Amino acid sequence: MNLLQILSDTSKISNVTLDRNSLVSAFWKYAAISELLIISFFVILYFKTREKKLTSIEAQLKNSKNNKVNMDDLMLSINNSRNLYKLLSKNCHPDRFINSTSHSEVELLFQKITENKRNFQELVKLKEIAINQFNIKIE
Repeated sequence: MNLLQILSDTSKISNVTLDRNSLVSAFWKYAAISELLIISFFVILYFKTREKKLTSIEAQLKNSKNNKVNMDDLMLSINNSRNLYKLLSKNCHPDRFINSTSHSEVELLFQKITENKRNFQELVKLKEIAINQFNIKIE
């Protein structure tokens, strides 16, 4: 064998090796692209189904962003409700009516008072009920 023949054989082998390497790299490139497409599909599918499955709290929060809130009324209600709640809870406590016939009704009133601890308008209504129905003197 002469030198030219050896060089041509080695160039054929290197060409085959290059072709094989390019095929392998092309395979992995297409595999990576297909994985990317599959992952993208599932991410899009997840976000579309997530919008449909909003819980009631998330839906309320989403809708509440559109509502207008009067912050002055809210702050006055919070500040005034503290004092009124203390006053009502002291004067309408069920322990003050242990031997009374209206003990169970006063218990229900007291439960409503504690439920509406931060709702000034409702506390005003409950105060009227306490004064009118149970003759409680609220100072």
